[in-house]
Amino acid sequence: MIARVFRYSFAQAKTKAMKARLLSSEDWSVLLRMKDLQDAVKYLRGTAYGAALSHLSGLSPDMRALSLALHDALFGDYAGLSKAVPTEGARLLKRLLLRFEAENLKTILRGIWKGGAPSEIRPLLFRLGRLSRLPVDELLAVRRIEPALALLKTSPFHAALLHAFPQYQAQGRLFPLEIAVDIAVPGQVAAGIEAMGRIERRGAQALIGRWIDGLALSWLARFRHVYNLSPEEAIHYTPSEGRSITLRDIGRLARAGNLAAFIAVLPPFYREVLSPAKDWMQLHILLEREFVEELFKAIGGDPFRITLPLSYLLLKESEVRSLESLLSALELKHPAKSFMQWISPPIRGGFHVQV
Repeated sequence: MIARVFRYSFAQAKTKAMKARLLSSEDWSVLLRMKDLQDAVKYLRGTAYGAALSHLSGLSPDMRALSLALHDALFGDYAGLSKAVPTEGARLLKRLLLRFEAENLKTILRGIWKGGAPSEIRPLLFRLGRLSRLPVDELLAVRRIEPALALLKTSPFHAALLHAFPQYQAQGRLFPLEIAVDIAVPGQVAAGIEAMGRIERRGAQALIGRWIDGLALSWLARFRHVYNLSPEEAIHYTPSEGRSITLRDIGRLARAGNLAAFIAVLPPFYREVLSPAKDWMQLHILLEREFVEELFKAIGGDPFRITLPLSYLLLKESEVRSLESLLSALELKHPAKSFMQWISPPIRGGFHVQV
C-alpha cells in the first residue's frame, strides 16, 4: 500500500486538480438554455476549454473546428496524466487513446479511397501530436490502400486489417477495413490490462469491462437495426472482452428480432438499465448515463490506482461528447427541448433542466 501511495501520489493530486475543472451542474444549466452557438462558444471560452478555443478564429467557427478544439483539451489531459502515472499505467492510457488513432486511420483510409489530397485530409484528423503512433505523413503520401496497409506493419491495427483485407477485395468497399480498425481497439485495451500487475488489474478490469460491454451493446444495435447486417456478421464484428456480455449473450442478442426481444435476453443488470428504452436510438444514451455513474463510483474509490486517472479521462471524454452534441444542435438552430434527451452531461445522479 505504501509503495502504491508513493507511486501514485503525484498522479492523484494532478487528477483531482483536473477533475475540479470539469464543467459543473451550473455550467450545464447555462449551456442547456443556450439558443445560439456563438453564445455557447463564448461561455465555454470562460471555462477550462478557454485555452483550446482561443486558437479558433471568428465568433462562430464550424462544428469540425470546435470538435477538434474540444478534443485538444482532452488530449492535453491525456498527455499530462500519461507523464504522471507509473509506466504500466501510462501504457494503458496510450492503449485507450487508440480509439482516436482508429478514427484518424479511418479518416485517412477514406481519403485515400476517395482520392482526396493530403491537404484535404489532414485538417480532419484529431491533433494527437506526440501521443500518436501512426505514420501519418507517410500514410498521407500514398494513393492506394495496399501500400497504406504496408505502412502499418508495426501498428496495433495491422493484424486486424490483414484479416479483413480479403473481404475488402471481395466487396469492393471500405467497410470491412473500417470495422477491422474499430474492433481492434477493445482487444488491445483488454490485453493492456492483462499485462498489468494483479492489484492494478483488478480495478481497471472491472471499469474497462463495463466500457466494452457498452460498446458491444451499442454496436450490436447499430449493426443489426441500422446497418441491417446479418446476425452472423454482427456477431463477428462485436467485441466480447467485456465484463458481463459474453459471446453467448452476443449470439442471442444478434438474433433478437425487435427491441423487446433484445432487452429480454440481456443479463439482469443491463436488462434493468435498458428497460426504459422505447426505440433503438435510446440504448446508447441509457448506457452512457449508467457508465457515468460507474465512473463516479470509481473516482470515489482507492485514489492510488490507475482507476482514478482512467475514470477521470473517461468522464472528460463524456463531457466532450455531450458538448459536441449540444453545439451541433445549436449549429442546426434546434431548440433545447428537441435535443436534451440525446445529451447526457457527466453530472453525478443525472441532470435535468426546465426548458
